[in-house]
Amino acid sequence: MKKMMIALVAMFVMTMSANAQSDNKGKLSFDRMSSYLELTVNQVEPVKMAMAQFSSSMEALYQLKDASKSSEAWQKIDASHKKTMKKLLSEKQYDKYVKMLDLTVKNTGERMAEQSLQDVAAN
Repeated sequence: MKKMMIALVAMFVMTMSANAQSDNKGKLSFDRMSSYLELTVNQVEPVKMAMAQFSSSMEALYQLKDASKSSEAWQKIDASHKKTMKKLLSEKQYDKYVKMLDLTVKNTGERMAEQSLQDVAAN
């Protein structure tokens, strides 16, 4: 379970880092999320800042070597981020956001498991 959590975190960080490296792709991703959540003009910048903080926290988490600390840190980061987003979004927006985030984590986990199986089969 711990290995899967760390793998999920690592993949999520890599995905977010790849998005951050490409300004256009990152902007497009944020624009899509903004549209999906139907953010108001007043919500865009605070949400953008919250997402940047989340990304930064995830990158710091990726640097941890200790699996048990990574798992605990992930839970704290996830809870803190969701708490921040809950303050910034309406109830409807927050529900949509949590579903989107949870789906992203689930899909990332599935992709990583698939990749691990392919790596094992290749060796």
